[in-house]
Amino acid sequence: MKRKLIETTQSDIIVCDNPECDFKIPNRDPVIQVEDIDLRPYINMPCPKCGENLLTEKDYIDSEKLITFIKKVNKYFSWMAYLFPAKNPKTVQTKVHNGIHIKEKE
Repeated sequence: MKRKLIETTQSDIIVCDNPECDFKIPNRDPVIQVEDIDLRPYINMPCPKCGENLLTEKDYIDSEKLITFIKKVNKYFSWMAYLFPAKNPKTVQTKVHNGIHIKEKE
């Protein structure tokens, strides 16, 4: 298996962006790659719990851009993982809603 510079997992397929709503669709298959999850059916779909939009078209486009960026980094720079193995790899959490938000997990 080819090593990747950026490993990705997705714990939830979709999460309601309403901070007062806890609706989410969990990813039940941990083997599935982030880029293989089709989010298009969720564009402009109302949340079944609160009625707000689950995924705006802009957020969908931003998430596709993020996935494309990660794939390019892995394609062109994964060789670095062999030469410079990470001693303390970082785990981050991303959220795509009104932009791309990345924070380090503790």
